[in-house]
Amino acid sequence: MSTINTIKRLVRHCQEGSYFQPANFKLALGQVINTKRNLSIYSDHDHLLAAADWLKRAQDASGNGGFVGRYKLRSGWSSSYPETTGYIIPTLLRLADKLCDNEYMKRAERAVEFLLSVQLPDGAFPGGEIAVNRTDPSPFNTGQIMHGLQSWVMRTGDERCRTALFRAGRWLCGVQDASGAWLKHFYWNLATTYSAHLTCWLAEAGEFLDDEPMLSASSRHLEWCMRRYDNERSWFNLCGFSEQDHTAHRAVTHTIAYTLWGVLRTAEVLKSAEAKTAAESAAYAALQQIESSCRFPGIFDHNWKSQAKFTCLTGNVQMALVWLHMYAEHGDPRLMNAAVKAIDIVRAAQAMDAANPGIRGGIAGSQPVWGDYIPHAFPNWAAKYFIDALMAKNEQKMR
Repeated sequence: MSTINTIKRLVRHCQEGSYFQPANFKLALGQVINTKRNLSIYSDHDHLLAAADWLKRAQDASGNGGFVGRYKLRSGWSSSYPETTGYIIPTLLRLADKLCDNEYMKRAERAVEFLLSVQLPDGAFPGGEIAVNRTDPSPFNTGQIMHGLQSWVMRTGDERCRTALFRAGRWLCGVQDASGAWLKHFYWNLATTYSAHLTCWLAEAGEFLDDEPMLSASSRHLEWCMRRYDNERSWFNLCGFSEQDHTAHRAVTHTIAYTLWGVLRTAEVLKSAEAKTAAESAAYAALQQIESSCRFPGIFDHNWKSQAKFTCLTGNVQMALVWLHMYAEHGDPRLMNAAVKAIDIVRAAQAMDAANPGIRGGIAGSQPVWGDYIPHAFPNWAAKYFIDALMAKNEQKMR
């Protein structure tokens, strides 16, 4: 029965990823053969340019200035994703500076225009991709988009974006639960600690706009997160996607990193030493899992034990960003070493020489590409965080 199930699973994967197609078969083969080839051939700069070019294609594929959410091996490009379009904007601005290329500024402007066109009358932004939803608001997506709007205001002084930023922040304040959680309109109506990754942008906006309601709402959520912190295990409970994850005390590294970055940055803005120490302690607990090997599993439980055979590539580079942020302050070489290892796993997985432009330069959801996180697809946020991590690594190396 086990053999039959394995065969069935293999057939299903082949169908879902269209691995019978030559280009996809070549991609799948590269997941298991000569997997470290990239590390000896391409520089960090080569990888950055390839990922940046993939992001360009993801925007051009939408036709409306937004960034297509993902490229699916079976069906191709999906539709514009407001949430990730929002937080790709700061990446574009950094690319414009690093590469001295004004094209990225123009692309950021196109992304801003798209976002302003989809903001809802109450100030919120819709959840999910635009082909699926244009009307239902999402607190998490709204917070993520605020990050992009603020970066554009700070660069250009665009008053339309300043107004949009204020309206989005005040909407978040209005839908916050009395407990301090974000629950109303939230994904699956589930309160999570990874929602700290919306709160940090609300806190930054509150500081930028000198808005007390935004800062107060951020403080209440930070306190809510800290009540779910397991000091003994250095783990934030409720950091997974689902009720099942919460019951099993597990999470994919993508949402673990969201939680740690969110708590850390919110703590820095609000000057909470306790919360900052908690986030850094959890980051060191995660660090220990990659320190003794070159592998970083895609799911951990609250004892920091592996719960998956695949790697969540987005989670890798997000954790690298957390470690590099801490390294900038503390200078601990363990933090830099962990970040480099995590980034190298993603560098090795990047499809640098694929003929298919939807694959070439992109970062898959998982390694192998049929792993459980965004299987058989290349999400735009993986490329975004990969670029961010490469630039952060370079900046710290140059110090």
